[in-house]
Amino acid sequence: MPELSYNLFHQRTAENIIVELKRLRKSLLGGGHAKAEIQSDVSSLETLLSDNILNFKASNPNHKQLKTREVWHEFLTESEQLSFNECLLILLGISPKLSEMIEPSLYKTNLNEIKSLQDKQLSLIFFQRVENHLLRERFRSNKINTAEFIKWALDYKYLRKIEN
Repeated sequence: MPELSYNLFHQRTAENIIVELKRLRKSLLGGGHAKAEIQSDVSSLETLLSDNILNFKASNPNHKQLKTREVWHEFLTESEQLSFNECLLILLGISPKLSEMIEPSLYKTNLNEIKSLQDKQLSLIFFQRVENHLLRERFRSNKINTAEFIKWALDYKYLRKIEN
C-alpha cells in the first residue's frame, strides 16, 4: 500500500506569510514601540522566521527546515485532533508546534471584538487571514478532528495529497 504524505497546495501561501511577518517585524522594530506585547511579538516573529515556515523550493534545505517539514507532516498524520491554531498554522505552512504564539481564543474572536487584538500584532495578522475565517466558518471549535480537517483542506485546495 502506498504511503500517503501531504504538502501545501500552493507554496505561495507560505511565501506570502513570510512577507507579512517580515513587514510586521520591520514595523515593530522601526516604530520605537516599547510595550511588552510588542517586544514579545518581535521575539515570536524571529522564532517564526527562523526556518519554521515551510519552504519546498529550497534545493538544499538545512536541518531545521527538514525538521519543520517533518513536524508539520507528523501533526497531520499522527494526531487524532488538532487545535484551531494548529490547523491555521498548517494551512499557512508554519510549524504547528508554535501554535501557543497565537492568541488562544482566536477561534472565537469576532470582528466586533478585534480591539482585544490591537496590542497583539502577530495574532492580528493571523486573524486577518482568509484561511482563519474559512476555518472558523467550517469548524467553530478549538478542537478539530484531524481527518475532517484534512478532507476539508484538500477540498478547498489548501493541502495536496501525495502517494509515494
